[in-house]
Amino acid sequence: MYSTQDFDSAQQGGIVISAYNELLQEKVAGDEFCWGFYLRIENNSHSKISLLGRNISITDTKGRSVSLKTEGFGGQLPELEPGEVFEFEDYATSKSSAVLCGSCKIADSSHKIMDVEIPVLSLIANDNQQRILN
Repeated sequence: MYSTQDFDSAQQGGIVISAYNELLQEKVAGDEFCWGFYLRIENNSHSKISLLGRNISITDTKGRSVSLKTEGFGGQLPELEPGEVFEFEDYATSKSSAVLCGSCKIADSSHKIMDVEIPVLSLIANDNQQRILN
């Protein structure tokens, strides 16, 4: 399916978020494309962290935008000790090529909340649109 070299990564302090996407189906629900995206969150800090949720925005080549703000990850509120990793997968749909960007809301052991950026993902569809660069 994918290897860790396929991931793009972003780091803030001791938190590393890696992301990867792939086109799952050419067309779903009539005229939409469907991509799977995978997040890997690593706690390389010296203290425990709590993953509180994510805020994602998808903007397609026609300027249409959809935002998704969730609490938790698939109903979970993971806590990561130093050195632990959490992996999560989801999907997104769009009528044309798009860009996915956003952040994960994370609390450190002192309950300080931070938004750690997710690497920007280009969701490239076989729709003859111009490639969107991340």
